[in-house]
Amino acid sequence: MDRVKSPYRQERVHEDEIGGEPVQLITRPGLVYWRYVPQAMRLIADNAQIEPGQRVLVSPCGHGALGVWAARQAGGPNVTLLDTSIVAVEVARHTMDANGENAATVQVGLPTSADGEQDAVLMVLPKGRDLARLYFLESFYALREGGILYLAGATKEGIKSIVPDAEALFGSATLLSYKGGHRVVRLTRTQLPPDGLPEIYQTPGLAPGTFYQFEATIGEDHYTILSRPGVFSWRAVDEGTRLLLETLQVRATDTILDMGAGYGLIGMHAARQAPKGSVTLVDVDLLACESARATLAANGVEGQVIQGDGMAAVGDQRFTLIVTNPPFHSGHAVNYEVAEAFVEEAYAALDPRGRFVVVSNSFLPYERLMIERFGSVEALARTPQYQVLSSVKEYRRKQRGKLTRAQRKAERERAWYNPDDYDL
Repeated sequence: MDRVKSPYRQERVHEDEIGGEPVQLITRPGLVYWRYVPQAMRLIADNAQIEPGQRVLVSPCGHGALGVWAARQAGGPNVTLLDTSIVAVEVARHTMDANGENAATVQVGLPTSADGEQDAVLMVLPKGRDLARLYFLESFYALREGGILYLAGATKEGIKSIVPDAEALFGSATLLSYKGGHRVVRLTRTQLPPDGLPEIYQTPGLAPGTFYQFEATIGEDHYTILSRPGVFSWRAVDEGTRLLLETLQVRATDTILDMGAGYGLIGMHAARQAPKGSVTLVDVDLLACESARATLAANGVEGQVIQGDGMAAVGDQRFTLIVTNPPFHSGHAVNYEVAEAFVEEAYAALDPRGRFVVVSNSFLPYERLMIERFGSVEALARTPQYQVLSSVKEYRRKQRGKLTRAQRKAERERAWYNPDDYDL
């Protein structure tokens, strides 16, 4: 069944420049800096010294503008773009293609997944100190001895305080430039100290193949959680998720989708309540999917974990219960289009009488969105900070002749029109 894409999934074209040259961005909402080339990328392009033939890694690659610049300097076949977000990788591929740089490699992964030793890594500071340390360590392993890490970020996002973390691994950083509340530094890959990694890099979950482990209790159920930096609330169960799980009712035969699964606690808990059903866990991020698979295995729970972009990852599958603690940030900014897409696409993927249950911060517009789409909403729990909301997809009889041509057109333009709901 074909549906018009929601606005969240429709790519946009933006014209900008980087390194003094024009660049065309093929991008979409839900991605960090999706409308423009950020100052941190500009600073790297203005200060990094990249020679033709050098092997260059751009990670995380974001929408791909910095990858376009790197390919113009080093030659496309010498450049690799990596990101843990499947949305970023999809967008970066399209951006590279639009700028004639399709010889570069663009794929989901972390720096150590790059093939061979790298001469340079170009990095816009990831969000969060622990995630930044993970990327520093991954980049250290990806670089050849003498290779260069170019790191840039905003002062308000912590670049000044995080650079010493990189220096603990690489040695002293050289400040290349600062502009517009941003700075860019250069660090050189040396030999690993004989006594091993600095202490701040020995936290489980930072090194490839390792996980941070903690225990969680929900009611009478006990779980072992395995997680990594970059996954939401990676060291402890957040209060929103706990509130959701304490109020969630699951039928034994439910076919469950955990959308935006993180390290998998919601889907795992639901699966335990549905011994005759099944659970699918979807997340856009590689680190989350790695953590969810490890968590399910550690607890002996069966479930399918898919890295993908929400409903696009499950095709035509239908569910009786969709449950989520959805993301609402794109980097450091709040993104409401993600919320709209979650509600609309959840409705489309539910069986008749299927339930959509969401926990969110109280200021987010889920209650209004769910009323608009489902017709009604029930508040299962509220606190000053969080709300747990539930809606049921009511069965709608076909309404022969009830919609005018103008009404049908309006439904299509809203992008959430289901032709099977009506006789046309």
